[in-house]
Amino acid sequence: MKHVKVAIALLDAGGLRFNTMDPFILASRKICPVYVDVRRLTTKPEGWRAAVDGLVEVIRGLGNINAVSGGELADLLFSVPVAFELGVPHLAIRKQPKAYGTGGRLIGEINHDNRFAHVSDLITSGTSALQWIDAIREAGGAVNDYLVVFDRNQGGREALERREVEVHSLLELDSEFVSFASGRGGLTGTQVDAVQEYLADPEQWSVGFLRRNPRFLTERITATDGRMSRSEGLEVLTHGYPELITEIGAKVRKRLREIGLDEDLLGQDHKPL
Repeated sequence: MKHVKVAIALLDAGGLRFNTMDPFILASRKICPVYVDVRRLTTKPEGWRAAVDGLVEVIRGLGNINAVSGGELADLLFSVPVAFELGVPHLAIRKQPKAYGTGGRLIGEINHDNRFAHVSDLITSGTSALQWIDAIREAGGAVNDYLVVFDRNQGGREALERREVEVHSLLELDSEFVSFASGRGGLTGTQVDAVQEYLADPEQWSVGFLRRNPRFLTERITATDGRMSRSEGLEVLTHGYPELITEIGAKVRKRLREIGLDEDLLGQDHKPL
């Protein structure tokens, strides 16, 4: 593993968490027993510096980059210092245009000769990544390189490659990283086995968990701990695992009726529930 300092800093900062009983819900609405919080690197100067230095090294190796971009919000923790270290212009991209002030999605300028490298904290399925790439290209910018501190290896790299964007990562969620984390005390032997099972087939692990634990969804939908809204909890089923709607959706709807929520909360597109 090349970027050992970054891996050590991430583990020491508490950037790796594990839970097979109450798995984490990702932005893609998929579930996962491993949560990687790259933002934790910024809580300690040495970890932040290691990540920025690693990203700068990769960009310098590309040789043809003269601008850096980052998306709202976590990307900016790394893209801004990387652009500063390289001495190149920085472009910040909002998730949505603002209706007030100067408006728009882009903070910065795009010139005809700019070749951007987009810098991000993490990539999973690539959904957010493609939004950033599209924003740059639609504004006339050129971007063919996407740098991340951590690649979860869940299809994001392949999604960007289909759009002629190459992904460069400092760390990956693979067997090598899991073994390293275990050696540093980040995972126990039992946890390593579970993570390896997940890595072998993330979709099969996730679907199997939901089938065995249908209460996971109803508890998330009805939770009042503020971790996510009801609609976000519902999206785990409707967006993340639509193939399970017919199989376990009835249990979700029954629970909604029991607590007095609108039975149609799942929307018209999911009447099989």
